[in-house]
Amino acid sequence: MNFIHNDPFQGKKIGIKPSKKSNFFGVQEQAVFTKYYERREELREKRIQLANTYNMSQFVKKAPNSIRPYLELARVDKPIGTLLLYIPCAYSICLAAPPGQLPSLYYLGLFGLGAFLMRGAGCVINDLWDRDLDKRVERTKNRPIASGAVSEKNAIKLLAVQLSLSLGILLTLNPTCIMIGCVAMLPVVVYPLAKRFTMFPQAVLGLTFNMGALMGYVAVTNTINWPVQLSLYASCFLWTMYYDTVYAFQDVKDDVKAGIKSTARLFSRYTEEELKEMPLEERIEMQNVEKQRILLFLRICAVSHVVLFYVAGHLKYLDGPFTLACLIAGFQLVVQSSVIEPTSRQACWEAFVANKWIGLILVTGIIVGTITQTQKLSKEKKMLLERRTALDKR
Repeated sequence: MNFIHNDPFQGKKIGIKPSKKSNFFGVQEQAVFTKYYERREELREKRIQLANTYNMSQFVKKAPNSIRPYLELARVDKPIGTLLLYIPCAYSICLAAPPGQLPSLYYLGLFGLGAFLMRGAGCVINDLWDRDLDKRVERTKNRPIASGAVSEKNAIKLLAVQLSLSLGILLTLNPTCIMIGCVAMLPVVVYPLAKRFTMFPQAVLGLTFNMGALMGYVAVTNTINWPVQLSLYASCFLWTMYYDTVYAFQDVKDDVKAGIKSTARLFSRYTEEELKEMPLEERIEMQNVEKQRILLFLRICAVSHVVLFYVAGHLKYLDGPFTLACLIAGFQLVVQSSVIEPTSRQACWEAFVANKWIGLILVTGIIVGTITQTQKLSKEKKMLLERRTALDKR
């Protein structure tokens, strides 16, 4: 009998074949083992069914035909992008909370709404720039502008509404936040062009996507804490390099044909035609070398992300639960970056989406670490933190 279960790190199916001749398990142990995986598979199927029934994709599909293309254009059916834009904001807001207190729910909500609007605006800008390129990529050819479901004129109208609402939110913040928000618009516009001229468009996206790591702290405290904010920003930048490289592997073949550049293509020295001309053994060897180079890059980004994130928390005297969260997130990222299959579009998508759990783990670590912080701080650290908090409030 053949039982299938999911690898939690990349969603790759693994076959398990219990055998009566096994040297490791007796008959009773095999029965327990088999029953466990049968039950696990049942629960997995139920989770998938539940997720497919109650998600934003289903909500968009049931929307009236007149507004459905606009919801798809703003990527309402794919909220993972909004979450990944929002998480650095949440990190920053949570780090700004005084010891022993919960983060500001007002700013968490305000930045959540802003992330939703700006992610949608960024997608519209991207699709306007890439309307011709999208037609040549299998995964993007049915996007509303590329397919003709939304005209360029109507897309610009939607963009105007999104940016106007986003500006309204930005103007409720302090002058420093407003300045950072205005500066952030430059890489938002430049990003779609970057993929035409550089192999590092993910770096441009990293600069854009993580401005919330700078803005959240300033919004709460009305001051800049350079060591904390820059450490956090650099950490989130490397995280974006990691997950967006994984995301880009979905389209590598189409990107080569369309002339789109990315870090996913950076590590492929040979085209598909050149590999086909090589002897089988040499081709397999070269593919393995390229894969190991890719996975090494991902591991470096993952480890550096967690290390810099820990530095940001350490500068706020967070330990205990925060350290544990960093270790769990780091372990998951390293394992994921070690087993991911870059040639599998489904595996890359599942690994990309799994990054929301990294964010949730680290946000939880900051919140719990901050709440329990006053019980562990020495008098000297308490006095120093009180002084910093007083200066922040000024």
